[in-house]
Amino acid sequence: MIGKPILKKLILSFITLLIFGIGFPQNHNIRTVDLKIAVDEEYRSNKMWRLQIKRLIIDSSQEFETRFGIRFRIRSFVFWFSDNSRSSLLGLLNDLRRKIPQGACDVVLGFTSQPHMDQDLSGAAAYLNGYIVVKELGTELAMIRILKHEFCHLFGAIDLKEIGSIMECENPGREFDEFTTRIIRLNKYRNFNPSLFPLSEDKWEEAIFLYDQRKKLNRAELENHILLALIHLEKKDYNLVIKECKQAMKIEPDYPEIHNIMGIAYRRKGQVERAIKEYKKALRSQADIPEIHFNLGIAYMKKGMIDEAMQEYHKSIELNPYYAKAYSNLGYIYLQREMIDQAIRECQRALGIFPRLAEALSTLGGALILKDKFAEAEAVSRMALEINPKLSDAHNNMGNIYMIKKKTDLAIQEYLRALEIRPEFPEAHYNLGRAYLVKGNLNLAIKESKEAIRLRPKYHKAYTNLASAYLEKGMVQETIKECHKALEIKPDYASAYANLGYAYFRKEMLEESEAACQKALALEPDHAEAHNLLGILLNGKEKNKEAEWEFLQALKYKSDYLEAHFNLANLYFMRNRLSEAGSQYKKVIEINPDFADGHNNLGVVYFYLEKYALAWEHLKKAEELGLEVHPDFKKKLQKKLGNTY
Repeated sequence: MIGKPILKKLILSFITLLIFGIGFPQNHNIRTVDLKIAVDEEYRSNKMWRLQIKRLIIDSSQEFETRFGIRFRIRSFVFWFSDNSRSSLLGLLNDLRRKIPQGACDVVLGFTSQPHMDQDLSGAAAYLNGYIVVKELGTELAMIRILKHEFCHLFGAIDLKEIGSIMECENPGREFDEFTTRIIRLNKYRNFNPSLFPLSEDKWEEAIFLYDQRKKLNRAELENHILLALIHLEKKDYNLVIKECKQAMKIEPDYPEIHNIMGIAYRRKGQVERAIKEYKKALRSQADIPEIHFNLGIAYMKKGMIDEAMQEYHKSIELNPYYAKAYSNLGYIYLQREMIDQAIRECQRALGIFPRLAEALSTLGGALILKDKFAEAEAVSRMALEINPKLSDAHNNMGNIYMIKKKTDLAIQEYLRALEIRPEFPEAHYNLGRAYLVKGNLNLAIKESKEAIRLRPKYHKAYTNLASAYLEKGMVQETIKECHKALEIKPDYASAYANLGYAYFRKEMLEESEAACQKALALEPDHAEAHNLLGILLNGKEKNKEAEWEFLQALKYKSDYLEAHFNLANLYFMRNRLSEAGSQYKKVIEINPDFADGHNNLGVVYFYLEKYALAWEHLKKAEELGLEVHPDFKKKLQKKLGNTY
């Protein structure tokens, strides 16, 4: 932003301005920046406003194109009914953001002629958000100077104490000083996607070097510290962020953005209470900045204060109805609460504003997984990762999709990627534990489940996953203990009751086992594991028809459930329903070709069906897989086959 221009000096300086700039070679690699022009009702009182703005943009763009290869192009004009109660350009900048969405354009540029604006500023720009507002001045030459100054801000330039520079904070000149020139060139291909940091990672170190070199001049340039703090924030150098913010506070103690950035750094360092204090300091200085309410909402989420977080997100949306990230975070809360339709609704609102908001795409993917819309979930999760490959939730989604596809190794890779990006990600640790459980890596499954619980002490699913791993290791008492912990947190959790049922079954506490199964099914009638265990218990009571029905129910809800197929096959075999038994054993082998007992039992069925060659084939496969086949049965089969085998 720039101070009030001294019009006489501006006019004199523009007399000598050469539009194409001397000494800067033409850059043929043109980067085009699309502008949405928002014009308030006061500015539109001038009948020639549209033509005037076109001239201003053309004249401002020519020098940027010649010096930097950056062209500004008007894509649309919109009417902006600016808030007449605003007395500052910063307030009008927030009003512009609240009323005019970016849409498909890179930048929203607002023009105002409100008569009661403060006299200290002629323009304001938001580097992180791609918004500019400028007020009408006495001459077009003065307006061009303002536009150039604010366009520079969009490309990382800062207000300077540099006489003659276009970025001089009090009386901008016409020169592009060396520092400003290098910063703009570095930012030429900056991103205008609000979900991504403007400057690409490969340019961070050079930017830090330039800002640090400028800082050595000791000119107390506030924005120099702020830009450095923002880049260090992206680098996760939080101590350096705080250091730069404290230096900035010596220049302007109450500047809200300083406290906002410092709050983010404290929050990411795990010092959430200190972060909240900083956000509240920022809001005391300026209460209508939506980003601060948004960040306060994130801090409240970190503390588990979900209702308070939602209030802050709603407040940020009230201040800026086009704040896509706030809708996205509301969607994330609904997803965590398993309020799936609400999560989808909020994500769709976010994507309606900004279709390439990676976080909203990722959350939508997670919600679609829970709706069993796996193809759609995979498509939006992949899109999220194309936009932002470092989005841990999207990698977690892809892991869940691979688990559904039975591609456990690929799932593990995705969960590990998610944790490489965000080590303290409880859902990814829990899901990685699930994947290791499927692979039979029980110690790793236990380790990851415990880590998920450490990060989220009331994570009932992680306790149940830990119980499953203990059950597989034969640690029955530990299984029961973890199931009870899960039920203390969530008394209506069907999977915990099902695991408890299996643990009681192992301890031969059959009545308790059946009661736990019935409880699980009362809570979740389609719980396949509970139906399977109840079938085992009923089969033990020789209630064969009831047992068969339970196994079929288990397979109705989980068609690839190996244990249920195997148990049903054994039931059919015991009832001499050999063809049906054989069919179920075949399905067992289809699901797991290396299941030795499945091959052995199918061999026995083929024997009684007098298909001796097939019986021998499956018996040998069972032996190859390490099963010790009954020697008498093997001799009996060999006798049937004669000397051929």
